[in-house]
Amino acid sequence: MRRAAAIVATILALPACKRSPPAGPGSQAVVTAKNGQVQVLRAEDGTVADAKVGDRLSASDALRTGLGEADVAVDGVHMRLHEGSRLELRHVAKQAVRAKVRGSLESEVDQQGKLDVEVENSDATAHSEGGHFFVTGDGRGVVAVASVTGTVNVSGGGKSVAVSKGEVTRVSRSQPSPSKPVEALRRVLLNVQWPSLKETNKSTFPIAGQVEPGSRVFVQDEPVPVEEGGSFRTEVPLKQGKQKIAVVTVDALGRRQRVETIVLRDDSLPDMKVKKRLWQWR
Repeated sequence: MRRAAAIVATILALPACKRSPPAGPGSQAVVTAKNGQVQVLRAEDGTVADAKVGDRLSASDALRTGLGEADVAVDGVHMRLHEGSRLELRHVAKQAVRAKVRGSLESEVDQQGKLDVEVENSDATAHSEGGHFFVTGDGRGVVAVASVTGTVNVSGGGKSVAVSKGEVTRVSRSQPSPSKPVEALRRVLLNVQWPSLKETNKSTFPIAGQVEPGSRVFVQDEPVPVEEGGSFRTEVPLKQGKQKIAVVTVDALGRRQRVETIVLRDDSLPDMKVKKRLWQWR
């Protein structure tokens, strides 16, 4: 699928966060790289414009991504906002940033830097003074924080935990305190339940599946809500003829998995009647 391939190409095309230069004078961050659909939202006058490399962002300014990504930095703090996400700067200093995110934010913090990440519609906060980590929040209270290197401290619901290299902690609406950190799965979990019939006269195609809690799911490049336990379901609009249906998940460590199938929509097909099992008649 061309658009899904574009997402992967976007990630590979962006330079490493460590190469990002520091922000200039004053309390501002700088956009050091961007690719695809990225907008900057200015708090001062409410304007929205396409982001450009070199844009400077002050407290309360925000970035919003569609099918694209962007790097933002100050001295000692380097952040990458992934696709389908929003980042609002809450406080910016020379070597310290406080920000709020919806979607997925990847960060590298040098030993002289400090970063606090709030999550939209959650009281969870991730704090780092050195390390590489991910924060994922769906905007509905489901949060996952994973460490690649170093330690990130996660607080919420009156509790705090330290997440070490290769570990993940989660927060949800039913569990507002961060869970005990556990090792991330070795492989990305993505189980999709496809309908048995791949030829239909219907205008939509129902799918459901299971991912690791805290993961993100995209179907045909569009985000799909994921429940606290990791289940998801959606109806995919169909056009006439054969088409590829692709499901992509991104886990708490930013790892991706994709599965796909081919579906035929033909309005001339008769409605199929499914025979009931004997036990259904009882």
